[in-house]
Amino acid sequence: MAFRSEILIKLDKKGRVLLPASFRDELPENDRGAFVLYRSSTEKGVINGNSSTGFDAMVARVRAELMAEKGAFSVDLDDHDFNPVRYLNSTSRNVPMESDGRFTLPADFAELLDAADGVMLVGAGDMFQLWNPKRWQARRDADDERMAAFIRGAGRSRA
Repeated sequence: MAFRSEILIKLDKKGRVLLPASFRDELPENDRGAFVLYRSSTEKGVINGNSSTGFDAMVARVRAELMAEKGAFSVDLDDHDFNPVRYLNSTSRNVPMESDGRFTLPADFAELLDAADGVMLVGAGDMFQLWNPKRWQARRDADDERMAAFIRGAGRSRA
């Protein structure tokens, strides 16, 4: 599974978004009727998307890391401590998809993205992201500069 590309998607009159075939084809066959959307934990105003299988695997990795750090008993019973697994599950949405790839963007996510002018669908390898188009362009411009600096520095020997 590898989500690639960036595509500006306009919302239709019913407020639905189209997940293009190139992205739908990357979902595991048993996950093609729905997927999971969740807020990025590191980038404000960005919504991440993944197959149910991919999201569950990510949550399982977080849980395993927590259990190694705290022990299973503490992870399962401590309601007072911050629990990333609970956070991820409570802030995520299972999003059904119509056969043509259209889905309704949850209202709180549409508001977070300020989606009136559409959303930028961005491939990020094992997941995809939804960005406000203007915010994505600013991020992309900054990333273009970072990538150029990375390439220029890649040939230097490291002492």
